Amino acid sequence: MKFEAILDEINGFGPFQIILIPLRCSPWLVLPLHFLLSNFIAVVPLHRCDISSLDDRGFFGNLTREQRLTVSIPAREDGEPKSCEMFAEPQFQLLSNSSSSSGLPTVQCQSGWIHDNSSFTSTVATEVPSAAVFNSVCY
Repeated sequence: MKFEAILDEINGFGPFQIILIPLRCSPWLVLPLHFLLSNFIAVVPLHRCDISSLDDRGFFGNLTREQRLTVSIPAREDGEPKSCEMFAEPQFQLLSNSSSSSGLPTVQCQSGWIHDNSSFTSTVATEVPSAAVFNSVCY
């Protein structure tokens, strides 16, 4: 028996087939949204080491926020704080303009990270802080 004869026998394209086609095609409409979702929830925002533990030990006294970052976190070439490094001990000599931070001992972040929330208020990387996430994107 040929396929065309079978279709004639079962009355061809009926209500079941009409319902089946949209049900089969609906995942194809949603799938691209799932691929785009990772662009927003998995972004790793700009971050730097959390230096609040140094403040708890009384190292900073009356220093401003910028001065605290200067003595605690080495700077990249563009002047921004490095993402995953901090000085082993606060380097107060860097407050004078003539000092250079090259060659000073650094360590990996000891107390976690502070995130820049100006673009994204919540991402997977900021909600589940782990060393694996941020150490993989150190720059």
